Amino acid sequence: MVKRDRPRDRSQLSGVRGLLRMRIRTEGYLHVGSGLERLEIPSADRLKEELRRYGWNAAVERLTREISRGFMEMVLVNGRPCVPGSSVKGNVRSRIELSVVARNGAVRSCFVRASRPQDAFHRRAWRHRAIWGNEVLREDRGPPCDLKKGSVCLVCDLFGTAGLKGLIEFGDFVGEDVELEPVEGQFGLKLMAAKPGSQFTGTVSFTNLRPWELGLLLFGMGIRNGTVGEQVLLGRLKYVGAIGNRPIGRVRYVIDAIELSQYSEPLFDLK
Repeated sequence: MVKRDRPRDRSQLSGVRGLLRMRIRTEGYLHVGSGLERLEIPSADRLKEELRRYGWNAAVERLTREISRGFMEMVLVNGRPCVPGSSVKGNVRSRIELSVVARNGAVRSCFVRASRPQDAFHRRAWRHRAIWGNEVLREDRGPPCDLKKGSVCLVCDLFGTAGLKGLIEFGDFVGEDVELEPVEGQFGLKLMAAKPGSQFTGTVSFTNLRPWELGLLLFGMGIRNGTVGEQVLLGRLKYVGAIGNRPIGRVRYVIDAIELSQYSEPLFDLK
């Protein structure tokens, strides 16, 4: 059973409020797709020459055979590779959803971003099972939270759900001098991917949190001690492990600074 309560009042200033300045550091290749794909097509000069030599119908038939699918593009912002805030939010949220386990028959999270039980046991999801374990993946937590029913789980209160603004917001993480490299895998898969050692910077803002909920956010990023998190998986093909014998989807979250708002309650009570 999912434990649900009324969401906290968004119009009131309370709790811990502030900003995390962060980086995503890649330890393998990283691809977060834009949905765009390059097509390799003959040049305009080649088209004119084919039309001159063979006529319209024959030229179209010949050149159509030469059009091929190119590389899937990485998300770009102002020409710079980017990991969208929505992708980071989904990554962190799903990790928390899968980390929260039932106690005394009640669990503090529904499944919104994490795999449903019926999806988690496909043969292709074996890495997913290896990381999170079969027990939590077998849990049937029912439908996601519905604000119309007046109550939501803890994770939906923090990250938001339909009709409810989250208390935690993720900005885009934009690359710093990131070089993209074409990477090819099985079955004709072609990706433009950020190279290992790439850095993406962004911010995560939070409001009205309890101190331990800020800790839960960091836990979702793999941060346990210090400012550098454990290696986590992010992006397309993160469970594939490698593409073209190159590791893909392995990153670490790094905290550069925690800045509390002037309206924030103290993060630590030192009295």
